[in-house]
Amino acid sequence: MTAIPYLSNDMNITDILSQIHELRPEERIQLFELIGISNEDDLQRYLVGGYLSPRDEQVFLNYQEYRIHKTLLIYIPPILLILGTFGNIFAFLVLRHKAMSRLSTYLFLAALSVADSLVLGIGLLRLWVGELSNFDIRDQADWLCKSIITLGYVWSDFSVWLIVAVTLERYIVVAYPLKAQRLCSVQKAKKTIIALFITFVAINMHFFWTVGLHQSVKGGEMKCDSSPDHAYLVNVVWPWIDALLYSFVPFILILIFNILIIFRIFRATTGREFLQNRGKHIRRFNLEGNSRLTIMLLTVSFTFLITTLPMNIGIIGSFFWNKQSHNVAEMSKLRLFVTIAELLMYLNHSINFFLYCATGQKFRNEIVKMVCVRFGHIPSSDHSQHLYCSRGCSVSGYNNIIRKSVGETEV
Repeated sequence: MTAIPYLSNDMNITDILSQIHELRPEERIQLFELIGISNEDDLQRYLVGGYLSPRDEQVFLNYQEYRIHKTLLIYIPPILLILGTFGNIFAFLVLRHKAMSRLSTYLFLAALSVADSLVLGIGLLRLWVGELSNFDIRDQADWLCKSIITLGYVWSDFSVWLIVAVTLERYIVVAYPLKAQRLCSVQKAKKTIIALFITFVAINMHFFWTVGLHQSVKGGEMKCDSSPDHAYLVNVVWPWIDALLYSFVPFILILIFNILIIFRIFRATTGREFLQNRGKHIRRFNLEGNSRLTIMLLTVSFTFLITTLPMNIGIIGSFFWNKQSHNVAEMSKLRLFVTIAELLMYLNHSINFFLYCATGQKFRNEIVKMVCVRFGHIPSSDHSQHLYCSRGCSVSGYNNIIRKSVGETEV
């Protein structure tokens, strides 16, 4: 039986947290069940986040860090939602255009744009609405609770591992170009995408049994929480499994493959690496055909590393944080750090379209061609715009003729 800490009426929030953090994890879970809070995240949200009573929140509002946290959660999410949603939609339309659908890399990126849009809708939109109104759609029905939590984990994991897959594919193209045509086909990309999605659905399917609507002892309202029989799995074990799947393992893999890609490119550009084509003629490894795409993908993957690094630090730091007692000032700083880490994580799901535009020449060319088709009837007086569209729409075809003449494949 849990040794319930002594809580007197004159104890403040800091004293209560100090007592609770002295308990072992399993004792804290039992205590949370008794007082109607299912896990440490709920306790933190209750004391530091959106569930503070007006009296308690006034204490935190005395600290600048907490005020900055509130401001960020009100004004930054709508910007990311607008830019991310429309950017991902435009990216999908361009990437699935006929001229780009022949390359497996663009198929991965098209799937990534869909996954990123759903991560923003399920996660960031709910976070923003909750901050504005204290309303959580998960608390409205049991099926909503189970579905939203499951889909939130599935799409976020799926999105990250698509970046891993496209980084691995780019390494194969750079390191083993003669095998790339066989290993990196569109059909194999489709199978990989389907396999990744099914895998993460299977991994996270347990939430349909381990979470649900449960009546809170405090106030009696129905809350979307872990079921009592699975509290330890959901609140103690699973956060670390999720950290491995979403953060640690992808971070390490992407970092390693990016380093290997850069090393291979460096060796090729210094003239120490040569390849032999099918006709047994020796030629220097041609980087011109795939260097721009490689740079674009390196930018995407390094952006992932940068934007998820604070979350990785926070996950590790929280392990030691929970073992110590903290005052209100320290908790305000923690809340600000967690908010910045979360917003950076959602930024990663919002800006890929702009990264493609900034670093992908083929992507920009396809946008120009789509605009030319959409606004094909241009007034004759606008000669410069005619010329720009004509050049932009012909570049891809001209490059394909050059590639075919030297027996190269489009990359």
